[in-house]
Amino acid sequence: MARYSNHLPLEGTQLVEVRGGRPRLSFDDPKHSVLDIHGEFHVRASGAESYFSPLEPGVVNVIESFLEVPIVSARADRHGQLRISFEDGRELFVPDGPFENWHYTNDEGLTVHGGVGRCVFVQR
Repeated sequence: MARYSNHLPLEGTQLVEVRGGRPRLSFDDPKHSVLDIHGEFHVRASGAESYFSPLEPGVVNVIESFLEVPIVSARADRHGQLRISFEDGRELFVPDGPFENWHYTNDEGLTVHGGVGRCVFVQR
């Protein structure tokens, strides 16, 4: 059954692993949440914003800077944008794009895709 909700179940969790290629982020929740980033993303910190391609050299190091920092909010809007806010004030933002720029999955059957002007939640 497809439905729309703007919250991903990541609040209170922490990023515990980042794998390269196109970044795959794993979290410390009991649902074994995983986020794949396939499109450009931004990091906002102290009023500055930096832009990254998921395949550029060193991008895994950028994402690893979020390791073990608690997540205070993870929201997807209906246009396919994803914003994850961390306890230290930084944000990871994946904008909408011409492709599905990000994919979230967990062991409870929740799959969320964002991009191409939309966000789709599927619970199996």
